[in-house]
Amino acid sequence: MTLEALVAVVARAMGASLEQVGPETAFRTLGTWDSFAALALIYGIEERFGVLLGYGILGTAVTVADLLALVESGRR
Repeated sequence: MTLEALVAVVARAMGASLEQVGPETAFRTLGTWDSFAALALIYGIEERFGVLLGYGILGTAVTVADLLALVESGRR
């Protein structure tokens, strides 16, 4: 399941529990959002899904569902 896997990646990158993360979660509100968290998120997505998102594209995503759409569009 892609959503479940992405939730795990977001939780790990942001230092949050799985219970804190869902599709409508604004991932930047979890933990501390800084360049290290952004890199951890980008690396986690690349490692798990094989999709390389540019650092700047995170500015277009607000929620985990937004990230999922980016991952899915990159997998095609």
